[in-house]
Amino acid sequence: MISMHDGKFLLKLHHVYNASIDRVFQAWTKKEQLEQWWGLTGFTTTIEQMEVSVEGNYLFHMQAPNGNIHTLAGRYVEIVPNKKLSFTWKWLNEGAGAEETVVTIDFVEKESKTELIITHSKFSTMQVAKRHNNNWTNALEGGLCDYLH
Repeated sequence: MISMHDGKFLLKLHHVYNASIDRVFQAWTKKEQLEQWWGLTGFTTTIEQMEVSVEGNYLFHMQAPNGNIHTLAGRYVEIVPNKKLSFTWKWLNEGAGAEETVVTIDFVEKESKTELIITHSKFSTMQVAKRHNNNWTNALEGGLCDYLH
């Protein structure tokens, strides 16, 4: 769902996984696990830097099937083990005009399953929010779902 908040667009997604909250949280916070599922179907991700601590930085290189490399960078803003993960998000390929957005993931225990509530905020245009909605859906329903099962 995409909505407007404080003059910017906000994307909110919900996904439930048949895995423990600890397993899902680790899939997001352990480099060797994240590299196995992160990105769009067909992409390969190399993590150059991933300091999972408040103010720690990350740098991911995602190689598309056509060979193009998309580089994502940011820093961790809030980390509450098995509850919440929040980080900034910026595509370095977009140059000086690249906007910095914020991703917050809430991990909610649902019986023996885990619900992820992803809020990606501060998009300047609906078009960019829609693109991220499609890409998040692909990664969460493809890569992460496959990895956890």
